[in-house]
Amino acid sequence: IHLIQVVDAAFGKNKKKKKKSQQQVEDELAISAAEAEAAAKQKMMLATGVLGLLIALAFILVNKMSKKEKGKGKGNRSEAPGTVDVVVVGVGMPKRGMGWYHLIQLLEMENVNVTACVEPFFLNPELCKSVPEAFAKMVSEYSEMGVEFTDSMDKLDKFEKKTICLVAGRTADNPKLFKQCIEKGATCIYLEKPGAPSVKELEEMKAEADSSGVKVYLGYNKNVTPYVTRALELSKKVDGSHVLFCHNNSYKRNELPECFARNSEGMLKNMVIHEMALLVTFFGVTVEKIDKFEVNTNKLFSEKETIWKPNTVLPDPVYMSDFVRVAFKITTKDGNSVSVMADRCGGNVSFAVVKDAKGVEVEKFEVPDAATMIKVDKLCEADPEMMPYFFVQSDDYQELKDRVVSSIEKGVDAKGVATIGIAIEALRLAEYGTEKINAQLDAM
Repeated sequence: IHLIQVVDAAFGKNKKKKKKSQQQVEDELAISAAEAEAAAKQKMMLATGVLGLLIALAFILVNKMSKKEKGKGKGNRSEAPGTVDVVVVGVGMPKRGMGWYHLIQLLEMENVNVTACVEPFFLNPELCKSVPEAFAKMVSEYSEMGVEFTDSMDKLDKFEKKTICLVAGRTADNPKLFKQCIEKGATCIYLEKPGAPSVKELEEMKAEADSSGVKVYLGYNKNVTPYVTRALELSKKVDGSHVLFCHNNSYKRNELPECFARNSEGMLKNMVIHEMALLVTFFGVTVEKIDKFEVNTNKLFSEKETIWKPNTVLPDPVYMSDFVRVAFKITTKDGNSVSVMADRCGGNVSFAVVKDAKGVEVEKFEVPDAATMIKVDKLCEADPEMMPYFFVQSDDYQELKDRVVSSIEKGVDAKGVATIGIAIEALRLAEYGTEKINAQLDAM
């Protein structure tokens, strides 16, 4: 009707300008249609960007309202007697984040009540403009179980019961998150490795925890893994034994840019930090006790690469340098020695080798073993989105949490689990090793 009125008005005012007026109307309509289409597209993009977040927040709100109406406490086992409250800080993406894997294991533990999850990135609309669908679905599912989701520790109530905070955020964020956990009244903090970006920060965190009476453990799963335990037991029975630890990951070469960017603290502070903790815990290695640090500089064993950082472009590209693989031998001032190898692209099998005084291999302990590897391969094929090391190290992750939770239940120390003191020495060793390896490789 509006179109007819516009055309009639144009005809009635000036018949000589009939064609021109009709063309003007058509042009105006075309412009209006184009503007309407552009506006619709913009609204659709905006709606898509916030839809995931709205879904996640809606479920959180509904969950809080339903709990209030029912008068129930927080958590997936809020009414179960004898449980320990746990808060997961830094969840990450399903099937990718270490925090997420801890979460799904904790939800299955009958002596644990998961009260809340803090996710500083995906639940913060200023940082994450478009929430991934998989994350939104996870929030939906676990909110219905009674788990609270938020983007900040500040939004949680003070802890009223014994509470473990499992911190699996970015290494750079850990010192701040750690402090917030203590302020909320955490009884115990389980930190994912390496705990902090630097030795100084980790020492400050330890001092704060000590003054508040908070227990702190690190997620060094190799301290309790069977293949390491068996190798250590055998080494004690062999005169003049020497142990070699080899740690492999299954990154493809073209995945290294993402790997370097995500683990910006460096290979020794991230991947190899597990072996550093073993050296500190079971071999008594500290920086002060090192007599020789020998690097195998053959490129087959030690390689450093400089890579263009993802999402940086000309004229201001950013480059990252880190190790693809390393191999070194440490000899202490008292004459003991131990060797470490690591390869980001080495596959899923890691191992420990025990050699005699003549350097002859006595026995090799692999993880996963041949039978388990077949199982892992099938699991990876069935679920290619899952990080392979979750399948490989699942039992170790569970064992660590079992020991920590049990220790809080009983009021005793967690046997065999790395303390923050061990973590400090391991990080010092990692910084020392990084400097030594860089110096030798750069000199070639």
